[in-house]
Amino acid sequence: MDLDFHDLLLTPSDVLEHLFCGRFTYFERHLALPEFQERREKVRRGRDLHRVREATNRAHLRKRLGVVEKRIDVSLASPRHHLRGRLDELLFFADGSAGPLDYKFARDPGRVYATLRLQSAIYALLIHETFGIPVRRGYLVYTRSQNRVVELTYDPSDFQRIGRTVREIVSVITRGQLPRRAPASHCADCCYRFICV
Repeated sequence: MDLDFHDLLLTPSDVLEHLFCGRFTYFERHLALPEFQERREKVRRGRDLHRVREATNRAHLRKRLGVVEKRIDVSLASPRHHLRGRLDELLFFADGSAGPLDYKFARDPGRVYATLRLQSAIYALLIHETFGIPVRRGYLVYTRSQNRVVELTYDPSDFQRIGRTVREIVSVITRGQLPRRAPASHCADCCYRFICV
């Protein structure tokens, strides 16, 4: 594949899909086989939720979180980190810091899954890179638990994991290395399960 590493920008979904199964990266990004994610019910519902939220949530300011400004549906990119993403909400706090807020079409499981933590940390990295201000915390809103808001705080290991994972992804895409297969339990909902060896 003739791809310049410097032109490569990955989304949080690219990173999470790679962590779920590296072969997803190989099929989708190296071989350029379409994913057809629209066929997955949970993905469709999540997209519908984002459309409704955009239409109804423009005036709400999260004062109890110390928010002084909020931006909705913000696109950010960091060529230096080979990442790009689109935030549901970008929150600016009274202490001069900022943070991402991401809506999840799910119930609050009572803990923050590693994948959601990493996705939020990617947004945090993009905010910091774009605005040059501290990003210490982010928020998840679980829409199927009465819009329960869960706070996350970041630590250096979150950003180190992002760097390692991005390097792995770039290697798969640019060198065409077929990664090891994920556990079989990951295959049931995978759109590539019939072509994966």
